[in-house]
Amino acid sequence: MNPRNPGNPDDETRYIGPTSGGSGSSGDQGRPRQYFPGEHDPNFRYDPAYDSAHEQPYEEPYAPSSAAPAPAKKSGGALPMLLGILFGLTLLAAIAFFFLWRGAAAEADREPPAPVTVTSTVERTVTTTEEAPALPTQIPTEIPSDIVPSDLPEIDIEGWLNELTGGAPEPAP
Repeated sequence: MNPRNPGNPDDETRYIGPTSGGSGSSGDQGRPRQYFPGEHDPNFRYDPAYDSAHEQPYEEPYAPSSAAPAPAKKSGGALPMLLGILFGLTLLAAIAFFFLWRGAAAEADREPPAPVTVTSTVERTVTTTEEAPALPTQIPTEIPSDIVPSDLPEIDIEGWLNELTGGAPEPAP
C-alpha cells in the first residue's frame, strides 16, 4: 500500500511485461518497463515535505585558495631499506655459522671410537654342468626288440577302447 494515496490500488509498483514500440529506442522494444506510482494518475498528490525531510545540506569541501599544496616529504628511499635487509640476512648467517662451528669443534675434541672387528661367514654352492648327449636325427617307428621284455602279454588296445566307448566306431559316410 502506498501511504500517500491508500485508496488507489493502481498506485502500487508493479511489473508490466515487455512493451512494443513506444518512445524508447529500437533496443528497448522487448525489454520490461517499470511502472512508478502516480506516473499516469491525474489524482496523484506529490508532497515536497516528504523529500525535503531526507535531504542533507550541501557543504563545500575545504580548500585553501591562496596556499599552494605542500610538497610531499620523501622517505629515505629504497637504499636504506635494502641495506637493512642485507644486514639482517648477514646477521642470521653469522648466527647459523657460529652454531655450526661450535658443533664441529665439539665433535673434533672427542676421542676416536675403538676399532670394531666384524666376522662373517658365507656359504657357497657350486653347480657343475655336464654336456648333454646329442639328439638323434632319425626317430624310429617301431620299438626295438632288445628293449622290450619278451614275457609281456599282448594287449588289444583297440578292443579295449571300443569296450570303454560302447562299441565299434561307425564308418563315416
